[in-house]
Amino acid sequence: MQFKDLEWKDVVLDGVTVCSHCEINLCGWIKIEFRINHEAEENKHCLYSFGKGSIRRLKPEKYDSMELAKNAAYRIYSNEMARIKKAVDYLVYTENSNNND
Repeated sequence: MQFKDLEWKDVVLDGVTVCSHCEINLCGWIKIEFRINHEAEENKHCLYSFGKGSIRRLKPEKYDSMELAKNAAYRIYSNEMARIKKAVDYLVYTENSNNND
């Protein structure tokens, strides 16, 4: 299932993206936030995920490039959106089933 592209806000210094940030707010009741920071010492990109449940990560995930970190964020987002869609589909199905009785 394909969901909309994430909109990232990049901070670039000397031609290098040092951090990137993305927020998703679904109908005011589900908020997902991703932050990617470049750690120059290790030359890694750390992905921080904020939200509820399976979205939230206690420790950052480290990637070799900004693109890999953004791809991982999209996977987390897509998995959460698929979970939400499944729950909504179930609620709609059970509501329709109850109305047909």
